[in-house]
Amino acid sequence: MSTATATARRAPARRTNVAQQKRRLPRLQVVQRTRALRHRRLGEIVGIAILFVSLLSIVIGHALLAQGQLRLGQIDRVVVQERAVHSQTVLKVAALETPARISSEAGALHLVQPSQIFQLPSVPLTQPLPPIKITPAPGA
Repeated sequence: MSTATATARRAPARRTNVAQQKRRLPRLQVVQRTRALRHRRLGEIVGIAILFVSLLSIVIGHALLAQGQLRLGQIDRVVVQERAVHSQTVLKVAALETPARISSEAGALHLVQPSQIFQLPSVPLTQPLPPIKITPAPGA
């Protein structure tokens, strides 16, 4: 009996201890970690912003590249047209430079006709001329 009496005496003491602890401790609540949550949200926002800016820069780069290609196509067409005009002009100049035409123009202007008409050979401008050999004067 002594053990039963001792257990009976201890039981109310425990109940009062639990009741006293409930009175002393505040009620537990789930608290969100606001600082960690803010940092996480800030990281997500920064990541999305970087992704958006990089995609926007790629799109702008492609647009500039396409505009450059269009401009290059237009310039190419102009170059082809100007080459055709240049070819026609070269042919006209070649026809105007012929000795027969110059002689006939001179006759129309009542200038003296030359005794001989001959064509000078053309000189290629891409090859340099040989250097001129200069010899010193005998008395120098």
